[in-house]
Amino acid sequence: MATISPPIRRGFELKPLHIAGIGIVLIAVIFGIFGFQSGFRSYTQKVDEAMASTRSVQLAGFLGTTGEYDAKGRFVFMLQDGDGKQLKIISNDPRPSNFEQAISIVAIGRYDQGEQAFLADDLLVKCPSKYQELQKNS
Repeated sequence: MATISPPIRRGFELKPLHIAGIGIVLIAVIFGIFGFQSGFRSYTQKVDEAMASTRSVQLAGFLGTTGEYDAKGRFVFMLQDGDGKQLKIISNDPRPSNFEQAISIVAIGRYDQGEQAFLADDLLVKCPSKYQELQKNS
């Protein structure tokens, strides 16, 4: 009598544990891609581009007014771009220190049609450096 040997399996056998592991890796990659995209903010120095954008942007410009607090307690000032166009900036944060001496300001946020203003999540203020004074005297 001839004996029949079991068939020889070649290759990789996909088990439920492997499928679960591959699924977890794919989910992590997808969340990473969406997290990276939402964290990316375009940078502009034009008021028109910031107003047209539907996403959060970094708007760089110069101080148009020294600013004041509105009735809601928000800090409001005008930011001017290189072309001389101004845009109202509203920030829930207090006035940054050395704000009046700022060389340039970067407002991070988005333009709101209802407020007709740029709602800043964060303000970055570049003040004159103490080393600039040394360069002038040299």
